[in-house]
Amino acid sequence: MLAAEAGVSLATVSRVERGLKVRPAQLRKLARALGKPENEFLRERVCPSQEEAAANLVEIFAWTEDRVPVKVAPFKSELQLRTTLATFSLLFASDLDDDAADDVVELREWLDLASVVQAEREGVIGPKPDRDFRVRRLWRDVLDCVERLERTHAAVVLTGTYTAEPTKGGEPITIAVIAIRSRRRNPAASKITTLWADAKFDEQQMLADYFEGLD
Repeated sequence: MLAAEAGVSLATVSRVERGLKVRPAQLRKLARALGKPENEFLRERVCPSQEEAAANLVEIFAWTEDRVPVKVAPFKSELQLRTTLATFSLLFASDLDDDAADDVVELREWLDLASVVQAEREGVIGPKPDRDFRVRRLWRDVLDCVERLERTHAAVVLTGTYTAEPTKGGEPITIAVIAIRSRRRNPAASKITTLWADAKFDEQQMLADYFEGLD
């Protein structure tokens, strides 16, 4: 917590957040705690010109260039799983520590298996599964893996889909996003509603990366 790290009271932090006057000594402590120069919050502020303000905005949002927002939500339902399996490809990312690597790989393997089974059911590859094949049991196994990973590693698994443009032209493609976020790093991870992804994709490279990951 910022107040504890800076050695000031919660009331002081609250006053700063509300734009109220705070003693210079307290502002210096807050600056140090944030890794800023001691006089960071004491310097005279100069109002930028319109041109400077516009340039600052361009710089601030430069990271969004060629990227698009993707609406996401915690991965909890069969509907979300079926929606994920119906896409052209899957972007899979995790910010968990190395001790979660095996469980992250397990989830990826379950998703790959579910993708193959769904493709067989739709007649895209191979023979269709036998009629007595319990596909909903497989869906439940995937969701159980999600729940287990979240519980074991204090994480949240987010999912969503979006439309991307092929770099070499052609019809837009739908891509699924699976993002595993640590609640230890970000206690509000389960509240994340938007992630950012590349607006364009090289389909051939995407397929090559996928099959390389299967080796």
